[in-house]
Amino acid sequence: MMVTIFIEYFYWHFGVAPFEIFKIMKNYQIAVWHKFLIARHFQTLFSPWHRQNASDFWSRKKTFVDKISNVVIDTYIRLIAAGLRLTLILSGLIFEALVFVGFMLIFIAWLAWPALAIYLVFKGASFIL
Repeated sequence: MMVTIFIEYFYWHFGVAPFEIFKIMKNYQIAVWHKFLIARHFQTLFSPWHRQNASDFWSRKKTFVDKISNVVIDTYIRLIAAGLRLTLILSGLIFEALVFVGFMLIFIAWLAWPALAIYLVFKGASFIL
């Protein structure tokens, strides 16, 4: 009876739980991907920030110089927006990597836990004896 409990525990510990840890890791990585909107920021990398163009702010009759300055300012706004989006994308990818590393450490600790527990039991028994 006691042996079957240990066999079932080790089956669960090494057979079932590691796959569940990877499922949880996948859920966290999907959540980080959506939290930072990485795919959306890649799609709209050179779009204006919050749909703001310099040409939308002035309603007077536009001369050729006004049109040229609008193009320059619109390009500048798009480059600033691209820089902000790239910052968000990079921080999201860094956080993705941190989540991955964290779960790998959890996974390694999970696999090492039974060996550590057995070692500590025998080490404690050696102190008693």
